[in-house]
Amino acid sequence: MNDEIHIVSLIIYCAPGYTNSIIKQASALPHSECHYEQGINKIILLLEAESGARITGYIEEINAWHGVLTAQLCYHHCESSESLQEELHNEVH
Repeated sequence: MNDEIHIVSLIIYCAPGYTNSIIKQASALPHSECHYEQGINKIILLLEAESGARITGYIEEINAWHGVLTAQLCYHHCESSESLQEELHNEVH
């Protein structure tokens, strides 16, 4: 069986005053990583999941959080987990 790994980035726009609580919620998601700048009501969230359906579920969940104006998909990469485990060789000619 060849399992897939989906890697995505989302931009989450937050209502003023909600950014810190949304960062805490987003950071609690499995395989997540938040990037943000203090004082800006926008978060970049990186996620990994086992299926596109799970990614869609995360986006729907995030959009329902109190204080989220919108969560938008910016990037989506899908690859087999086997392929992601392969070692890359950097050859310079």
